[in-house]
Amino acid sequence: MTDDNKEIMELSHEPVPGYKGAFYISITVGSLYLALILYNTLF
Repeated sequence: MTDDNKEIMELSHEPVPGYKGAFYISITVGSLYLALILYNTLF
């Protein structure tokens, strides 16, 4: 059997609204928290 006859299977899903905003908010809050920790350790 050759590889030419095989089909490519792709797993996909529909995006859920709201997760993109929650992701960016959590990354921003985490970055600000780490910046605050770094600021407090230096000064």
